[in-house]
Amino acid sequence: MIYFISRILFKILLKTVFRFEINGSGNIPKKGPFIMVSNHVSYADPVVMGVACNTVPINFMAKRELFDIPIFNLWFKAVGCIPIERNSASSAALKKAVQKLKQGMALGIFPEGRRSPDGKLRKAEPGVGLIVAKTGVPIIPLYISGTEKALPIGKKTLMPCKITAKIGKTVDISQSMKLLEKRKIYESIGEKIIGAISRLKDE
Repeated sequence: MIYFISRILFKILLKTVFRFEINGSGNIPKKGPFIMVSNHVSYADPVVMGVACNTVPINFMAKRELFDIPIFNLWFKAVGCIPIERNSASSAALKKAVQKLKQGMALGIFPEGRRSPDGKLRKAEPGVGLIVAKTGVPIIPLYISGTEKALPIGKKTLMPCKITAKIGKTVDISQSMKLLEKRKIYESIGEKIIGAISRLKDE
């Protein structure tokens, strides 16, 4: 219930203040399990992803430090967020993510692991490839633009601007899964994901 109420309020905010526009909504599966992956330039990105996904609730993976803030801690738990350590692929967090997908839920991941200070896409963290390889669920790429102006790194005040979400077709990882080494599989999946997001950026 809290998730849906939050989504409605965030959608109103995005539409009225940030002239929010979504392209490619038809590429989102009608139900889970699936993983939505996106570039990451602002703390506002999870809000945009949650609003852009109009079919099912998104379970996000969020850095552990945010759960130490009392008001965030309560809200994150209420909407099903998974805490993960910034500098390590926590096995407990990865297992929890896999479990949620196997239960038919949807997962939201920012594969770069942290916000990009210059907007350039970075290499994907290996944990993303591991989750994908273990579950085999569809991967839906998303490119978000405008949040780097709406809430830049280091700023706490929202700035009105236009925010856009571009949603692409399912990422094809069939060739990645044919590789023999697990590490190579995870790396290849990460490259495919970043490549799909990059193509949306260039469209």
